[in-house]
Amino acid sequence: MAFGHYYRGMDDKLRIDAEEFQAPLWKLAEAMAELVIHEGHKQLPAAYISQDIQFMIRHAIATYNLLFYLNADERREQDTSWNYVYGVAAAPLVRTLIDCLYNITTILENPAENGAAYHKSGLRKRLLDIEADQEQYGGKREWDDYNARQIAALRFLIHEDKFTEDDIRTADTWKPMGTYILQGKKEDATAHQSFLKRFTYLPWKQYSGLSHASLDGYIGELPAGSYFVMDRMAREDRENTEKMYVAFLTRHLGRSALVLLCIVTELQLYFRFKGHQIDERILKMWDAMIGIFEVKEIYDERYEAFLRPR
Repeated sequence: MAFGHYYRGMDDKLRIDAEEFQAPLWKLAEAMAELVIHEGHKQLPAAYISQDIQFMIRHAIATYNLLFYLNADERREQDTSWNYVYGVAAAPLVRTLIDCLYNITTILENPAENGAAYHKSGLRKRLLDIEADQEQYGGKREWDDYNARQIAALRFLIHEDKFTEDDIRTADTWKPMGTYILQGKKEDATAHQSFLKRFTYLPWKQYSGLSHASLDGYIGELPAGSYFVMDRMAREDRENTEKMYVAFLTRHLGRSALVLLCIVTELQLYFRFKGHQIDERILKMWDAMIGIFEVKEIYDERYEAFLRPR
């Protein structure tokens, strides 16, 4: 399978200067995580909402940093154990960042309703999972002891968050992003649904394809499957595939930075935190990344009017 032929004619000189935003962006996101938990709770109807949002910000930061860690120049060039497939296998984590963006922004659309819905849905899923284990493994002492500890811990959380067990049992399931953006008539889509739908179009679909091991993920924009079968390629195609890794890398690292910056920006547009030069730092990050096509497109359509009002 000559996957290498897919690459011919593509620009393998595509580059981004990550030094301008890599560390400043995650540090900005970390500052936002602290502000959300220490100040943001004052603008939210329940403390658990700010805690849930902080979980997702920290998850997004860790994911973003992992992608850069795996693909640092010194690691790729000096670590003899490094392999192209590690970077490719990690690329679907961009989808995790998108889910963090979806959950956070959907909660902020209506914190009183959506914040409670997200939280109760998670508690309900945990409750049902424990009960499924009890049904499957009940009567075995080690399982009974384990499940008893799990249900006690969960009931403590439910009580702390001022819910009853009935509240949790009757909670609706939190909609996945695909369901959310397709609900209702197409012509009635909200600005929020239209914004999120952008992250499901073709350039972004490969991440879901790879994470589900479907063929479209392997033969996507940059055919990631080629890196898993390089040993089967002709020498010319193998060399070409190796060269094109930088283009693959540039795209998914740039997209991971874009999604993290969207998260930070959306949080600031909601909370309007003062101090820490948050507004200035956000603008600096957009300016540093604006040369990436997808960044400019989203900035122009969603953020410019808010961040640089005339």
